[in-house]
Amino acid sequence: MSKVVYIETSRLRKSRYNPRMVHDPDRHRILVESIRRNGVMEPLLVYQVDDGYEVLDGSRRLAAAVEAGLDTVPCIVVQGEEAPRISLAIHFSQDDLTESELVLYVERLVAEEVFQSVEEVCRFLGVSKSWFYTLRRAARLGPLDSGAPATTLAMVEKTRVEPEKKRRIVEALDNYPLPRPMLREALREIEEKPMEEPEHVLERFYWASPRRSGEDAVTASGVYEYVLRRLGGVVEFLARNGVETLWRVEIPAQDLMVVRLLWQRL
Repeated sequence: MSKVVYIETSRLRKSRYNPRMVHDPDRHRILVESIRRNGVMEPLLVYQVDDGYEVLDGSRRLAAAVEAGLDTVPCIVVQGEEAPRISLAIHFSQDDLTESELVLYVERLVAEEVFQSVEEVCRFLGVSKSWFYTLRRAARLGPLDSGAPATTLAMVEKTRVEPEKKRRIVEALDNYPLPRPMLREALREIEEKPMEEPEHVLERFYWASPRRSGEDAVTASGVYEYVLRRLGGVVEFLARNGVETLWRVEIPAQDLMVVRLLWQRL
């Protein structure tokens, strides 16, 4: 298991291999308040450069931690030569880059000969070689400021529905954003039920998806409530049905990165 170390915020800066260019002020304010209350619960992923470190994953947490007044933050240090590939894998799995951010980053890694071709990038990510070109074609669906991530646009582009319905799907996702697994199911249903309005399908899936019900809790399926909170050196994770606790586990705080990586592979 990778060791967590605490590094001074003054020695950390955003990596040049971090492709994110678009920032959400509202999400930043929420993150600052969360860190003020609970600290940085998920370690930053960094690599050493000269006498400091560059942040591959966690630049938003770093900015929020500095604003919250923290002098040090938890970090996991990786080898610098692996930084570009690690950054690509992490940010692709997070599914919140814009189309332009992702396409430009792939092209940059090919230009810098981190990868020899777009096809090699696709093999590394475990996607078909048409994926990259699908992202470019997805620009036909509307402006890049629609708020939809690049991979979301690619999923919509691949559906077997007419272009006008694809555009309606993208517009509806501004109001009913869905995580990738649920969006995949919703798009499949839109394909299989051409007479049903796509907005109604997305709305139904949206209200069935997990939603925040409190500071540390989310609801799902309209029945269950899941609570995640830090208690000293462990994180408590429990599920409730009304006032009844169905199950409860404690996860060591330093293992959260491992749990996250396992979840992303499901």
